[in-house]
Amino acid sequence: KNKTLIKEIFDTNFDPSYQMGDLDTFVIRRASRGILINKNKIALLNVTKFNYHKLPGGGIETNESIDEAFKRETLEEAGCECKILDKSGIIIEWRDQLKLLQISYVFLAKVVNEIGQSKFEQGEIDEGFELEWVPFVGIGEIFKNDTPTNYEGKFITIRDKSIVEFYKNKLREL
Repeated sequence: KNKTLIKEIFDTNFDPSYQMGDLDTFVIRRASRGILINKNKIALLNVTKFNYHKLPGGGIETNESIDEAFKRETLEEAGCECKILDKSGIIIEWRDQLKLLQISYVFLAKVVNEIGQSKFEQGEIDEGFELEWVPFVGIGEIFKNDTPTNYEGKFITIRDKSIVEFYKNKLREL
């Protein structure tokens, strides 16, 4: 099925004077991520060490479909199973300082069954990940107040704001 390109992000999105390197040298990373809804609230991961929030998701493992990756990440980061409602978007990030081309397959999903405990990986624990359930109406204010202090956080903030914007009309309908 065709995907909608939600946004393509470059270093120049947050540093207009940045000179991008040779895009042909980038390594590709595929990821699944998106909005997880539970009773009119959205799962957000507060990355306390670097002062920003992000939506659940992460890299797609070998022999894993994009749907399986999103469901696994949701279980790990939000402690719950989900039902996928939509998967029509992608986001492309050209992270020049890491020579990384990240392609994120974007989802809208809702929680099914009970919410258990997050099982963060060591790197996520080190970055101070905390799961928060935020009313949809409050998401914009949270992203507006985020001031990422690391390179990746600058990309993630633009990316995840774009995902929320992409799904805002569908979220109002739910």
